[in-house]
Amino acid sequence: MSEESKTINIPWFKKGDIDATIGVFFDGFSKIIVGVGVLTGVMGMAQDIVFGKIVSAIGLTAFLLLAFNTFYARRLGQKSGRDDLTALPAGIAAGSFFAWLFAIFMPVFFSSGDAIFAWEVTLHANVLYGIMFVVCGFVIKFLMKYIPMEAMLGSVVGGSIAYLLMASMADGFSHPQIQLPALFLLLFFQFGKVKTKRLSPALIAVLVGTIIGWATGVMKLGDLTSAFQTIGFYVPLPQIGMFGGEAMSQALTFLPLVIAYAFADVTALLQGLEQAAQGGDCYDERTCLIATGCVNIIGSLFGNPFPMNEYWGHPAWKKVKAGASYSLFTGIIYLVLCMSGLVAIATSAIPAGATLILLIFVAISTGTQSYSSVNKKYYPAMIIATAIPIFELLYSKVLNGATAATAAIGEALQAGGIDFAVDSVKVTSEHLATAGVAQGYFFLGKGSMMIAILYACVVIFIIDRKWLNTSVTFIVTTFCSFIGLIHSEKVMINANITFTIIYGVLAVFFLLVYLISKNNTELQSIEPHTPCGVEGDAS
Repeated sequence: MSEESKTINIPWFKKGDIDATIGVFFDGFSKIIVGVGVLTGVMGMAQDIVFGKIVSAIGLTAFLLLAFNTFYARRLGQKSGRDDLTALPAGIAAGSFFAWLFAIFMPVFFSSGDAIFAWEVTLHANVLYGIMFVVCGFVIKFLMKYIPMEAMLGSVVGGSIAYLLMASMADGFSHPQIQLPALFLLLFFQFGKVKTKRLSPALIAVLVGTIIGWATGVMKLGDLTSAFQTIGFYVPLPQIGMFGGEAMSQALTFLPLVIAYAFADVTALLQGLEQAAQGGDCYDERTCLIATGCVNIIGSLFGNPFPMNEYWGHPAWKKVKAGASYSLFTGIIYLVLCMSGLVAIATSAIPAGATLILLIFVAISTGTQSYSSVNKKYYPAMIIATAIPIFELLYSKVLNGATAATAAIGEALQAGGIDFAVDSVKVTSEHLATAGVAQGYFFLGKGSMMIAILYACVVIFIIDRKWLNTSVTFIVTTFCSFIGLIHSEKVMINANITFTIIYGVLAVFFLLVYLISKNNTELQSIEPHTPCGVEGDAS
């Protein structure tokens, strides 16, 4: 290492840090509000428990992961002699957060009637989640040698379109008078390349949306004043006494769910690293996985039941010229708001529609950067990988609509004096199929990110005439289908025999193609794929 790289001056602040801090913070912050509403409103947990222990621990966990990202980026910058690295964004893992809340926390509460016990069980589940990340950190380099970059990027674009762009626009259009002016003002600054002298484009757009929200009566003064009741000083403390015993046994019953979501989030982390690599910032997969796993374990020991992970969106923050420190700034905001009870005040003062525009911008930037960075011959693989994650969003929305309709019918029956346990009614994919919602939405929606990567790998290997690689990919797909990582509602043995047979037959077919091919010599070995082009730093 040269003396120059040892002493390079990496700035602690760049103008783009403001936009990135605002965007990453609001990406995860809204989930805390959802969690608080469920814990206090549905489960009736005391505010001193929710704000004093759980929310403060969430803030601590987010701070640890975001601070790690900043200092890791600065360390790599010093080693490589670069002062332009953009730190990785991170925060509450969206999919796992809602799974932990609605599939672990609430079911345990309703079955036991004990919110504290439900909290204990979810804490154990989060420890298991963290352990999964650490284990993956030691085996991921081997796996990444054989996963084409285009497959990862295509699924990232699909996930971004589904969960960042489509979901954010749909939610924001509840109040279009807020989101539309704020969104196009942000795009005016970013894509019109209109520079601002003092305030950042994101801050200006959010401020305009906030002003419109208050001026049009969407935001309520009563909500803001009542939020001040949560103000206090909450120090996160270790909750070691909550671990072990019956809660651990109960948590182990959710192990298939934990494995499935942990694996999906590991995939999401790797996709985020691939995004960063395409922008020239190469972060080591093992280092990030182990750090994320350890942070989740530590956070759980302090009382945080919800997973944290690295986010997509690095291209957007690279585009606005954010540096290494915005991640630390975001972590500090999390820590201050979560330890002071100001969480409720912030969300009652700023309309959601104004902050969701930042996620839309991230999705647009992600898609643009991903497609521009790959060879055009791989566009077919990118397109199929982009499409599949959207099925998960669509199916979940349809299912939510069916559930709401069932609840409405139950209310109508009760109003008519008919006593019927509407909660026993479960809408299945077969029911939806009779209404024109094909079962394919269910099959493609379960494990969609994994399906997207596997299908894209197949298409890439077909394009490159790598028949052995194609066969091996179908073998992996067969295994994933057999144990329920894809096309299944839960992880189990022999989860879907139909898909298992189909993928097995395709694996045999492409193996035969490989064996009878005239180009056997060229196709006998699987060529490793290194996403960053160089070995990462795991030290």
